[in-house]
Amino acid sequence: MNRDALDHAGLDRAGLDRAGLDRAGFDRAGLDRTRLDHAGLDYVRLTDTTWRILNATPGRRAELLAALPPAERAVVAEGTSGPGFDMEQARRRKTVADVLNVSFPVTFFAYYGRTGAAGLHTFLDSEFWQRRPAQPGSVFPPAATASAAFAGFLRASDWIDRQEDWVGEAFAFEDAHLFGGATTDPYRDGAAGRPRLVAGAWTAEATFDVPAYGGLLRERGTVDPWTEALLLVKRRPAPLAVISVPAGERVRRVRLTGATVAALRWLWDTGAPVPEGAAGTPAYARAVGAGLVDGAVG
Repeated sequence: MNRDALDHAGLDRAGLDRAGLDRAGFDRAGLDRTRLDHAGLDYVRLTDTTWRILNATPGRRAELLAALPPAERAVVAEGTSGPGFDMEQARRRKTVADVLNVSFPVTFFAYYGRTGAAGLHTFLDSEFWQRRPAQPGSVFPPAATASAAFAGFLRASDWIDRQEDWVGEAFAFEDAHLFGGATTDPYRDGAAGRPRLVAGAWTAEATFDVPAYGGLLRERGTVDPWTEALLLVKRRPAPLAVISVPAGERVRRVRLTGATVAALRWLWDTGAPVPEGAAGTPAYARAVGAGLVDGAVG
């Protein structure tokens, strides 16, 4: 961690306001830099370990403390205990969960419902969270970097692979919906000469209405434990595709449902054959009228 950057921004890399730490009583823990420098302690290591413990389970806290030299261990142990620290740790868990429950309404519900606070701490202790780009002055946690960190964490883990297929499908949809513009290229070899989505557009597709299902989970989760909600709330087949089209600094979303998804899939899946007479269908005409098609014919 760059100490000068910390001093300039007044924030840690995870977005924690240092003044807020002081108000919570953490200055009494010995994290005053002048005192640490005089004592010959490693301020950067102390600070980094403190941030990590802020996101750690009790077991992980013990591991992090054990890795420190005795003098530094005493300082960090004092600074990461007590009601003030516990309150800050709980506040951070809740604010991160609130953001992810909006960004990934189905995936995060399933993840937290099945892993609980320990699973959230595992994510917060990961390099995806710890090394995400800082956004000085933003409200903690910045939704964009928090969501990108969670997506990266799940892509790199095997948690999704160990869940039912519908969980993986929901994550693929939510991930593509948020970040498909950066990872999906609708123009594969062989696509020339046929209509396709406009440049820069991308598609998130699922066999059920993922956003609607997320809403049902949240509603049921207010009266039942999340683990039970995941068992009780059923999914109904309902093909869904959301096409995202960049529009200046914003993104325009076009929602396709039912038979329209199958009728237009060839526009974004260049491995799918063009149905005979596709350019003359009402679905295609609506797509052209909505500005979704490049190289339109008809």
